[in-house]
Amino acid sequence: MNKTILITGASDGLGFATAGKLLAKGYRVIGLSRSKPRDDRIDYIELDLTDENSIKNAVQQILTLPDEIDILVNCAGVMAREDDLSREELDRVFWSNALGVILLESLLLPKIKEIGADVINVISTTALRGDTRQPIYGASKWALRGFTKSLQEQFKGANARAVNFVSGGFVSRMPEKIGKTIDDPENWLPVDIVADELVKVIETPKRAEISEIIVNRK
Repeated sequence: MNKTILITGASDGLGFATAGKLLAKGYRVIGLSRSKPRDDRIDYIELDLTDENSIKNAVQQILTLPDEIDILVNCAGVMAREDDLSREELDRVFWSNALGVILLESLLLPKIKEIGADVINVISTTALRGDTRQPIYGASKWALRGFTKSLQEQFKGANARAVNFVSGGFVSRMPEKIGKTIDDPENWLPVDIVADELVKVIETPKRAEISEIIVNRK
Protein backbone atom coordinates (compact mmCIF):
# COMPACT_ATOMS: atom_id res chain seq x y z
CA MET A 1 0.00 0.00 0.00
CA ASN A 2 1.31 3.46 -0.87
CA LYS A 3 2.22 5.66 2.05
CA THR A 4 0.16 8.68 3.04
CA ILE A 5 2.14 11.88 3.68
CA LEU A 6 0.82 15.01 5.38
CA ILE A 7 2.61 18.21 4.34
CA THR A 8 2.04 21.62 5.89
CA GLY A 9 2.69 24.49 3.50
CA ALA A 10 2.00 22.26 0.48
CA SER A 11 0.46 25.06 -1.57
CA ASP A 12 3.77 26.81 -2.28
CA GLY A 13 7.56 26.64 -2.11
CA LEU A 14 9.32 23.62 -0.64
CA GLY A 15 6.08 21.96 0.44
CA PHE A 16 4.64 22.11 -3.06
CA ALA A 17 7.88 20.95 -4.71
CA THR A 18 8.16 18.03 -2.29
CA ALA A 19 4.52 17.08 -2.81
CA GLY A 20 5.05 16.91 -6.57
CA LYS A 21 8.04 14.59 -6.22
CA LEU A 22 6.16 12.31 -3.82
CA LEU A 23 3.12 12.15 -6.10
CA ALA A 24 5.37 11.09 -8.97
CA LYS A 25 6.51 8.18 -6.80
CA GLY A 26 2.96 7.07 -6.08
CA TYR A 27 2.48 8.45 -2.59
CA ARG A 28 -0.80 9.91 -1.40
CA VAL A 29 -0.17 13.52 -0.36
CA ILE A 30 -2.49 15.54 1.86
CA GLY A 31 -1.72 19.24 1.94
CA LEU A 32 -2.34 21.31 5.06
CA SER A 33 -2.45 25.01 4.23
CA ARG A 34 -4.64 28.08 4.18
CA SER A 35 -5.17 27.88 0.43
CA LYS A 36 -5.85 24.85 -1.75
CA PRO A 37 -2.77 23.62 -3.68
CA ARG A 38 -2.97 24.28 -7.40
CA ASP A 39 -2.21 20.60 -8.13
CA ASP A 40 -5.52 18.73 -7.88
CA ARG A 41 -3.69 15.49 -7.13
CA ILE A 42 -2.91 16.86 -3.67
CA ASP A 43 -5.73 16.16 -1.23
CA TYR A 44 -6.48 19.15 0.95
CA ILE A 45 -7.31 19.98 4.54
CA GLU A 46 -7.56 23.67 5.38
CA LEU A 47 -5.12 24.76 8.07
CA ASP A 48 -4.11 28.18 9.36
CA LEU A 49 -1.22 27.71 11.80
CA THR A 50 -1.90 31.12 13.35
CA ASP A 51 -5.46 30.11 14.32
CA GLU A 52 -5.96 27.68 17.24
CA ASN A 53 -9.47 26.71 16.12
CA SER A 54 -8.25 26.01 12.59
CA ILE A 55 -5.54 23.74 13.98
CA LYS A 56 -8.00 21.82 16.13
CA ASN A 57 -10.44 21.45 13.23
CA ALA A 58 -7.65 20.13 10.99
CA VAL A 59 -6.62 17.63 13.67
CA GLN A 60 -10.19 16.30 13.88
CA GLN A 61 -10.23 15.78 10.12
CA ILE A 62 -6.84 14.05 10.19
CA LEU A 63 -7.93 11.69 12.98
CA THR A 64 -10.99 10.61 10.98
CA LEU A 65 -9.11 9.86 7.75
CA PRO A 66 -9.68 6.30 6.51
CA ASP A 67 -5.94 5.80 5.86
CA GLU A 68 -3.28 5.89 8.53
CA ILE A 69 -0.77 8.71 8.29
CA ASP A 70 2.77 7.49 7.71
CA ILE A 71 4.69 10.77 7.84
CA LEU A 72 3.96 14.38 8.81
CA VAL A 73 6.28 16.87 7.12
CA ASN A 74 6.20 20.47 8.27
CA CYS A 75 7.32 22.80 5.47
CA ALA A 76 5.34 25.86 6.58
CA GLY A 77 7.27 29.04 7.27
CA VAL A 78 7.19 32.83 7.06
CA MET A 79 9.85 35.48 7.38
CA ALA A 80 9.60 38.47 9.69
CA ARG A 81 9.18 42.07 8.60
CA GLU A 82 12.47 43.48 9.86
CA ASP A 83 11.09 46.94 10.61
CA ASP A 84 8.05 45.65 12.55
CA LEU A 85 8.53 44.41 16.11
CA SER A 86 4.87 44.65 17.03
CA ARG A 87 3.10 41.97 19.06
CA GLU A 88 1.04 41.15 15.95
CA GLU A 89 4.14 40.53 13.84
CA LEU A 90 5.82 38.42 16.53
CA ASP A 91 2.64 36.37 16.90
CA ARG A 92 2.39 35.88 13.13
CA VAL A 93 5.95 34.60 12.82
CA PHE A 94 6.07 32.46 15.94
CA TRP A 95 2.65 30.89 15.39
CA SER A 96 3.39 30.16 11.72
CA ASN A 97 6.88 28.78 12.31
CA ALA A 98 6.75 27.22 15.76
CA LEU A 99 3.74 27.53 18.07
CA GLY A 100 1.13 26.41 15.54
CA VAL A 101 3.28 23.46 14.49
CA ILE A 102 3.92 22.52 18.12
CA LEU A 103 0.18 22.58 18.86
CA LEU A 104 -0.63 20.57 15.73
CA GLU A 105 1.95 17.90 16.46
CA SER A 106 1.12 17.78 20.16
CA LEU A 107 -2.56 17.15 19.45
CA LEU A 108 -1.60 14.40 16.99
CA LEU A 109 1.08 12.96 19.27
CA PRO A 110 -0.95 10.08 20.78
CA LYS A 111 -1.92 8.91 17.27
CA ILE A 112 1.63 9.36 15.94
CA LYS A 113 3.05 7.19 18.74
CA GLU A 114 0.27 4.62 18.38
CA ILE A 115 0.80 4.04 14.65
CA GLY A 116 4.56 4.69 14.58
CA ALA A 117 4.45 7.64 12.19
CA ASP A 118 7.40 9.93 11.50
CA VAL A 119 7.57 13.69 12.04
CA ILE A 120 9.94 15.79 9.92
CA ASN A 121 10.23 19.47 10.80
CA VAL A 122 11.95 21.75 8.29
CA ILE A 123 14.26 24.14 10.11
CA SER A 124 16.59 26.84 8.81
CA THR A 125 20.36 27.13 9.19
CA THR A 126 19.47 30.56 10.61
CA ALA A 127 18.30 28.67 13.69
CA LEU A 128 21.77 27.15 14.13
CA ARG A 129 24.02 30.15 13.60
CA GLY A 130 21.81 33.21 14.05
CA ASP A 131 21.27 35.96 11.49
CA THR A 132 21.41 39.71 12.02
CA ARG A 133 18.88 40.21 9.19
CA GLN A 134 16.24 37.73 10.41
CA PRO A 135 16.66 37.26 14.19
CA ILE A 136 12.94 36.71 14.82
CA TYR A 137 12.64 34.15 12.04
CA GLY A 138 15.75 32.37 13.35
CA ALA A 139 14.45 32.37 16.91
CA SER A 140 11.14 30.82 15.83
CA LYS A 141 12.91 28.05 13.93
CA TRP A 142 15.22 27.47 16.90
CA ALA A 143 12.12 26.94 19.05
CA LEU A 144 10.78 24.33 16.63
CA ARG A 145 14.18 22.61 16.55
CA GLY A 146 14.07 22.32 20.32
CA PHE A 147 10.57 20.83 20.20
CA THR A 148 11.74 18.22 17.69
CA LYS A 149 14.55 17.29 20.08
CA SER A 150 11.94 16.70 22.79
CA LEU A 151 9.90 14.53 20.42
CA GLN A 152 13.02 12.43 19.82
CA GLU A 153 13.20 11.76 23.55
CA GLN A 154 9.52 10.83 23.67
CA PHE A 155 9.88 8.46 20.73
CA LYS A 156 12.69 6.41 22.29
CA GLY A 157 11.59 2.78 22.27
CA ALA A 158 8.75 3.54 19.83
CA ASN A 159 8.56 3.02 16.08
CA ALA A 160 7.98 6.75 15.50
CA ARG A 161 10.82 9.08 14.51
CA ALA A 162 11.33 12.85 14.73
CA VAL A 163 13.78 14.57 12.39
CA ASN A 164 15.10 18.11 12.10
CA PHE A 165 15.64 18.82 8.40
CA VAL A 166 17.86 21.91 8.37
CA SER A 167 18.03 23.81 5.10
CA GLY A 168 20.19 26.67 3.97
CA GLY A 169 18.69 29.46 1.91
CA PHE A 170 16.76 28.32 -1.14
CA VAL A 171 14.79 30.20 -3.78
CA SER A 172 11.22 30.78 -2.60
CA ARG A 173 8.53 33.44 -2.38
CA MET A 174 9.05 33.99 1.36
CA PRO A 175 11.09 37.22 0.95
CA GLU A 176 8.62 38.50 -1.64
CA LYS A 177 5.75 38.11 0.83
CA ILE A 178 7.37 40.67 3.14
CA GLY A 179 8.34 43.01 0.32
CA LYS A 180 11.92 41.80 -0.12
CA THR A 181 13.84 40.30 -3.03
CA ILE A 182 16.50 37.60 -2.99
CA ASP A 183 19.98 39.07 -3.47
CA ASP A 184 22.15 37.05 -5.87
CA PRO A 185 19.64 34.23 -6.50
CA GLU A 186 22.41 32.25 -8.20
CA ASN A 187 23.96 31.77 -4.77
CA TRP A 188 20.78 30.31 -3.30
CA LEU A 189 19.81 26.65 -3.54
CA PRO A 190 17.18 25.74 -6.14
CA VAL A 191 14.10 24.47 -4.31
CA ASP A 192 14.20 21.22 -6.30
CA ILE A 193 17.56 20.27 -4.76
CA VAL A 194 16.20 20.76 -1.25
CA ALA A 195 13.02 18.86 -2.12
CA ASP A 196 15.07 15.95 -3.48
CA GLU A 197 17.00 15.70 -0.21
CA LEU A 198 13.80 15.93 1.81
CA VAL A 199 12.30 13.05 -0.17
CA LYS A 200 15.41 10.98 0.61
CA VAL A 201 14.82 11.52 4.33
CA ILE A 202 11.14 10.62 3.94
CA GLU A 203 12.12 7.37 2.24
CA THR A 204 14.84 6.38 4.71
CA PRO A 205 13.96 2.91 6.09
CA LYS A 206 12.74 2.73 9.67
CA ARG A 207 15.82 0.83 10.82
CA ALA A 208 17.90 4.00 10.33
CA GLU A 209 17.67 6.80 12.87
CA ILE A 210 18.12 10.35 11.57
CA SER A 211 17.99 13.02 14.25
CA GLU A 212 19.16 15.99 12.19
CA ILE A 213 20.36 16.53 8.65
CA ILE A 214 21.74 19.76 7.19
CA VAL A 215 21.46 20.75 3.52
CA ASN A 216 23.35 23.98 3.01
CA ARG A 217 24.58 26.19 0.22
CA LYS A 218 28.10 25.46 -1.00
